[in-house]
Amino acid sequence: MERRALLAALLSAVVLVVWYSLFGPTPRPAGPDAAPAVAPKPVEETSPSGGAAPSAVPPAVAGEREEEIVLEGDGVRGRISSRGGVFRSLVLMRHTDSEGNPLELVRDREVAPLRLAAEGPWNSALYAVEAGEGRVALRWSDGNGNWVEKQVAVGRGAYGFQVSVRGSAGALAEGVLVGRGLGDPAGKKESFARSGAVLGLGGKVKRVDLAKLKGVERFAVDSGFAGLEDQYFLLCLLPDGGGVEGVLLPGRGVAVRGASGVVEGVLFAGAKEHEVLKGYGRGIDGTISFGIFGVLSVIFLAAMRGIYGFVGNWGVAIIVLTAAIRVLLFPLTHKSTVAMRRMQRLQPKMQAIQERYKERAKRDPQVRQRMNQEIMQLYKQEGVNPMGGCLPTLVQLPILWALYTLFAYAIELRHAPFVFWIKDLSAKDPTYITPILMTASMVVQQKMAPQAGDPAQRRMFMLLPFVFGLMFMNFPSGLVLYWLVNNVLTIGQQLLTNRLQPADR
Repeated sequence: MERRALLAALLSAVVLVVWYSLFGPTPRPAGPDAAPAVAPKPVEETSPSGGAAPSAVPPAVAGEREEEIVLEGDGVRGRISSRGGVFRSLVLMRHTDSEGNPLELVRDREVAPLRLAAEGPWNSALYAVEAGEGRVALRWSDGNGNWVEKQVAVGRGAYGFQVSVRGSAGALAEGVLVGRGLGDPAGKKESFARSGAVLGLGGKVKRVDLAKLKGVERFAVDSGFAGLEDQYFLLCLLPDGGGVEGVLLPGRGVAVRGASGVVEGVLFAGAKEHEVLKGYGRGIDGTISFGIFGVLSVIFLAAMRGIYGFVGNWGVAIIVLTAAIRVLLFPLTHKSTVAMRRMQRLQPKMQAIQERYKERAKRDPQVRQRMNQEIMQLYKQEGVNPMGGCLPTLVQLPILWALYTLFAYAIELRHAPFVFWIKDLSAKDPTYITPILMTASMVVQQKMAPQAGDPAQRRMFMLLPFVFGLMFMNFPSGLVLYWLVNNVLTIGQQLLTNRLQPADR
């Protein structure tokens, strides 16, 4: 029975890993992070208040020349062009792209952040610029009733800008674009990479593949957010006020549309760092795909960051964290192994009972019931719990899954070197050395485990390490390192159990 339970657990793990690798699988920022470092400069009296139509048609306003204004915040540098009043660049200064350059989040400058979704002269016009310390105001009007006013200020929160966009009904009819995609999202396409639209709806995260979008879709995001994401980075708008919609536009990306021709809030352009996202609230930290055991993943992430502070190497931090968890779980694994051994010693007696009832049990349910009762009596006489070998394993599954998702999605491992050939713990091992060692360690584990069941079942178990090995070849090397270390420590625990509980006891 314990072999069947273990087989079921292993097969379930395979299904979970395959599913997660293929399909893998959310209030206004609180405190000082919500406020801009410097309040935007008030607009002229002829500008509307709260988005209402002006009492008179605003006079024509335009810039004289194209220029760019640089605003540098905590971890992000934005470059705003007076041509259209959009972000031409959003560079993350603490992160690099696949070529080692500062990471640029703006992929498509034709659909740059703060561009208006409605096509019109406001997107190509030169805006008048009024810049100050940490802020800029841009204004344009054609004198015929079409006008737009954009204000941007550096936010106090990491990776944030306070933005405000107001304008005439036609200009703001479809809202303000956040973008169509992220530039160099992960630098590579790995098993866990994902990109697309992401929305915060009532504390929950909704993801949409923009490539599969068939028509315009609208979602209420008053107390949420709307934007773009990939495995490690996020570009989104956290709007203020009510009546705000997140609008998904085929071919043009994600926009935010406010009530009364106003879009205000925080533009977040940065990395999915858990503590940073948590500070913004609104469930935005749910964009990190830690899954149903995310609480455990967050605890392990904090522990791993603490370890890294001492050892200075994320690969070593993974090893130390894995070892610490294995030590804490040793009583459970020891109990499981002992229970499996006891079950193994009962196999001859169980087979004798089954052989005695074999033919009659197939035909008569009452005979089969007596056979099961006799087997249960045997368990009772020998002091063996038939579930003793699998229950400790089931208790460990949430911990194992939390570690699995942590190492797959924690941005701390992105571009983090370990030793020698492993230059990036978030990328696959280019030499496949760690997947090969992981497979070998699983084979050793299988051979050391108590042997029970029929030969066909044992052969199936021996195939599982090679199945896992093939799957893990393209997984992040940090995840493979964790699995390898876990296997090696399990072998060590098995040897210790053998000394504490010899096979003949």
